[in-house]
Amino acid sequence: MFDCPAIIVGAMTDDLLPALQWRLPGGVRIAFSTAASGDQRDPERRSAWLASLGVAKALVVPAQIHGSLVVRCPAPADQLMIADGLASSDPSTALGVFGADCPGLCLIAADALALAHCGWRGTAAGIVGRLVQELAQISSQPVAQWQAFIGPGISGERYEVDAAVLDARRWPAQSLSPSRPGHARLDLKVAIATDLRAHGVVLLEAPRICTAGDPRLWSYRRRGPGLVQLLSAWRDEPLAQQA
Repeated sequence: MFDCPAIIVGAMTDDLLPALQWRLPGGVRIAFSTAASGDQRDPERRSAWLASLGVAKALVVPAQIHGSLVVRCPAPADQLMIADGLASSDPSTALGVFGADCPGLCLIAADALALAHCGWRGTAAGIVGRLVQELAQISSQPVAQWQAFIGPGISGERYEVDAAVLDARRWPAQSLSPSRPGHARLDLKVAIATDLRAHGVVLLEAPRICTAGDPRLWSYRRRGPGLVQLLSAWRDEPLAQQA
């Protein structure tokens, strides 16, 4: 896992909202909203933020219940209401997941995309493997050639968890660090990266942006309940134009 710099786009005005943005292979763009963009669960704020980035595609976002269900787009509304992940081979569709500390995971194949909300519950329940499996069903590209991207989330040094979390699965040793008795610090990005490697995904980018330490972002752990950001992924180029 290595760091990749974010490009700050936009300014803090009402008509041009700020974002963190990355360009990845295959004409894929990924963006993460900031607290200045407002609560992305609000459809009007979400539409305004996407418009500020020039995204004119239809956006699909699961309701997210901290589970491990991944659905294929187009998906019926009742499945989206209980899903935490999406997969799509339609380049005219943008995918999104909400997050205030939980990192989002994007998988990029030459002919499809997948995106998931990876909180500790979903990660413990195997959402990384399910995302890989769902994308493999619609992509003809070998898994080893995919690109993975783990979005902003809370860092391990700021994420102390208790026994309920520690007992939820056998966490990778490298994802845990000592804390007070009955607790440990959990690095979810390391756990996600370890799960990716176990499923054959070896190409990975992960910006070192901590939602609990970056003043531009809203953190549930730092500030309590409030707004949530949106991690969105889409293709700028039609598949037929890609190498």
